[in-house]
Amino acid sequence: MTTAVAQGPRLYGCEGNVAEEDRARADIYGVLAHLFYSSPSASLLRTITDVRLIEGDADQSPLAAAWHELQKAARAADPEAIREEYDHAFITAGRPPVFLYGSVYQTGFLMDKPLARLREDLAQLGFARNLEVGEPEDHISALCDVMRLLIIGTDDATPAALSAQREFFMRHIAPWYERLCAAIDAAEQTDFYKKAAAFAKEFFYLEVQSFEIA
Repeated sequence: MTTAVAQGPRLYGCEGNVAEEDRARADIYGVLAHLFYSSPSASLLRTITDVRLIEGDADQSPLAAAWHELQKAARAADPEAIREEYDHAFITAGRPPVFLYGSVYQTGFLMDKPLARLREDLAQLGFARNLEVGEPEDHISALCDVMRLLIIGTDDATPAALSAQREFFMRHIAPWYERLCAAIDAAEQTDFYKKAAAFAKEFFYLEVQSFEIA
């Protein structure tokens, strides 16, 4: 997957190994980044079906319940049908039923002030725009991929401090994720993606709660 944001020469971070809990968080961000960047491949659907990404049974937490619902949807899914769903919901020529960009949900317009603020923050964190991708950086998949890299780091950079993760999430995902998930749930064109949005909503809500008490 190639998102609108690429790792630059620096990544603001701190030393230390990545805890198992944080690796699990990064994995979830990775799954969400893939799901919202393009329709899932058969391989990704099998991974969602088979991997125990969330601990616990469906009746133990809203997040576990949403994950199990997404797993059931992935198990029954036809990749070609989901591709058509993705295209009709998010890519249709003209105004798509659902936008995946943060500026739309914060100001009502594409390429608006929230995107400019995001670009400033990305530059400070050591990320650069991926010139091979036409999508702006406030696409939800790009933001999830940035969070994944902030959590686990890369071969060339250490993980970001929790304070940096918190600031990025609270500035660039928390203000609008609920409206995005509601739009996906309300769209007539979505079926599989209603389950993906429900899982994303529960995970992002848990992130908010965790950051507030950290």
